[in-house]
Amino acid sequence: MRHSLSAFAVLASALLCILAFARFCPAQDPERGLRRVDLGPLRARPADTLVLPAIPEPAPLPEPAGPDTTAHRILFVGDSMVEGLRYRLSQYAVANGHTMQCVIWYSSSSKYWAKSDTLTHFIEKFDPTYIFLCIGANELFVRNLDERDAAVGEVIREIGDRPFIWIGPPNWKPDTGINDILLRHCGRKRYYPSLRLKYERAKDGAHPVLKSYNMWADSVSTWLRDSCAHPIRWDVPAKDTPKTHGVTLLSPPKD
Repeated sequence: MRHSLSAFAVLASALLCILAFARFCPAQDPERGLRRVDLGPLRARPADTLVLPAIPEPAPLPEPAGPDTTAHRILFVGDSMVEGLRYRLSQYAVANGHTMQCVIWYSSSSKYWAKSDTLTHFIEKFDPTYIFLCIGANELFVRNLDERDAAVGEVIREIGDRPFIWIGPPNWKPDTGINDILLRHCGRKRYYPSLRLKYERAKDGAHPVLKSYNMWADSVSTWLRDSCAHPIRWDVPAKDTPKTHGVTLLSPPKD
């Protein structure tokens, strides 16, 4: 009898718990419960739809505040193209208070300038504060571009921290890459792309006639004064300005 009463009490307690839960806990709202989300079939993204962020353009060189008004000692070195350029450029130098020493190494190329101490010798001799180079006319059709790339880099290394410009060759035919090498090493503000001009040529078909040399020199001069990395005082000279300059002539290199 005692066991029956205990069992009855347990059942009564359970019933009371169920009734209380039903009274105080509202029924679940089916709209607020867990829902299945249908994502659809998964597909791999084609490789060509990958969108990469754009690579920003390199920061431009700061614009110079104005031309350097210092009186410079200019060293102008290069191949036979210096022969025709030196007369007009020396007029600019004289008219603007500069001095100019020219070194013409006939039939030379960046390879010979790089593997010899010729440039270092004349830098030590004349102690220039600005260097002009015109090297490349004898390299328009070379195939060993890696060698020329290294040579141009070595020439620039020898110049050190002196301001310089490199006047590119006056192409008479498309080159195999020397102008690209010069541009890559010098940058647009130190390399002048002479191949863009049109020249009247001498009988050899390569060297410009004097009139075209003067046009070339004037074009380089405008860029030097207004657009290069280190502009200097370089105003247009009067017609009767002397062509005073020093010149050293070197025989063609021997392999």
